[in-house]
Amino acid sequence: MTVNVGVIGCGRWGLTHLKTLKKLKHKNLVSKIHACDIDPAKEIEVSGLVDSFSASWQEMLEHESIDIVAIVTPLETHSELIFDLMEKDPLLLIEKPLCNTQEEAIEILSRAQHKGKRMIVGHLLRFHQSVIEAKELIFSGAVGELQRIDFARITTRPPPASPNVFDAFAIHGIDTACYCFGEMDPSRITIDYADSDTQGNPTHAKMSVEFPGHKEASIEVGWGGTHESRIITFSGNNGTIVIDTGLVGKLKIFTSNEIVEKQSDITIQPLEKEWKLALDMVNNNSNYKIYPEPGTVLRCMKWIDLAKGEYKEKLRI
Repeated sequence: MTVNVGVIGCGRWGLTHLKTLKKLKHKNLVSKIHACDIDPAKEIEVSGLVDSFSASWQEMLEHESIDIVAIVTPLETHSELIFDLMEKDPLLLIEKPLCNTQEEAIEILSRAQHKGKRMIVGHLLRFHQSVIEAKELIFSGAVGELQRIDFARITTRPPPASPNVFDAFAIHGIDTACYCFGEMDPSRITIDYADSDTQGNPTHAKMSVEFPGHKEASIEVGWGGTHESRIITFSGNNGTIVIDTGLVGKLKIFTSNEIVEKQSDITIQPLEKEWKLALDMVNNNSNYKIYPEPGTVLRCMKWIDLAKGEYKEKLRI
């Protein structure tokens, strides 16, 4: 089956989607690529990547036959776009977070399940080969019982307009911790440190996420760092696994006896793997209707909402 795709939003990450889709088109996995953005200047920027450009998603869907639509727009636009597009045919690939609040997420997922809508929410690190292999090693007992996860995502990029480090980065840390602790639900979240811009928008935060069984994740995220940091450390009672999410398929295992470096044969970028799942779902080669499972998406929304609440309380002190 030939698959036509559309991307709504051609900002920095939207361009990354389009470049990924161009690779898939070269592999004959995608037939046509369409894009839209409310900024007409974006047409020039994407001209070598797409088959057509539209000024609105309505225009794009009116003139093109599209099987998958990616929503790569500011978070505050997600809910309206999702509800409108659920009335159309294409599978939806939605950048995380799904929406603004847990309550909105419940309504969206309930409607999607009622209508049998196919949907992917972009929890990208679930597609990262190093994270996948680290989890496999953890569950094989390579480092004993996993007790702690340290997650760092600091970028040298300046904060965007109206930044929110919880929605942009911390959600990846929370989801990765839950995933690697065996889909365990946290029991408590605490903001250890937070910094903000002049409008009070969070630009840097460090938080502790507690799990049952005396397990814990420490998550530090932010913009404007002196260097890029993408390190995840998984500490067990018999060893440690360290990965850099900037390097696909590579990890180090530290035990009392040795240090082992591993490089996977699978080096596909996470976004490409996510798009391949979308293609499989469209071609009926996947049993998923919604990925990750609705409970997983709602769990992330719940704990991001709680982190934002903790942050607001911290600002009042």
